[in-house]
Amino acid sequence: MTDRLGISFPTMGVDPGTRGGVAVLREDGAPVHVAALRPDMTEIDLLTVMTAAVLKLRALPGNHHPCYFEKVGYRPTDGGKGAFTFGRVVGLMSGILLAQGLRPVYVSPMIWQAHMGCMTGGNKNVSKDRARQIFPLVKMTHAVADSLLIARYGWEREAL
Repeated sequence: MTDRLGISFPTMGVDPGTRGGVAVLREDGAPVHVAALRPDMTEIDLLTVMTAAVLKLRALPGNHHPCYFEKVGYRPTDGGKGAFTFGRVVGLMSGILLAQGLRPVYVSPMIWQAHMGCMTGGNKNVSKDRARQIFPLVKMTHAVADSLLIARYGWEREAL
């Protein structure tokens, strides 16, 4: 998708958390980098994954490289340790992006899911199925589906 001037932008999407992912789309909207996050990742592992995604994004043409980041928060059902770990991971991911000169554009799940036509209501299979429709050549997992859809949301928003 291109904007009114015929310009398209590479875009990054981040689904933060210990079971999230990171995706980078080329200026034509095709995925060029997809990485899953795992609960057993160390801070160095997280830094490595995020840096690799930033390098892929920056290697793409243009001087505008937006990063769309899911706006998340604490859930009452989260235990104290889990909520703390989740918050630490989200903070690290945001900090890594900021340290590398990218300003995350925060978007709530309700906004990107509505735009992408996949209101999950907590059922991750809904977003995984939608991501599979848009990106049929990507090996789709729950970990990367949301990051791909967030990136696609951002890519479409940038084209407006």
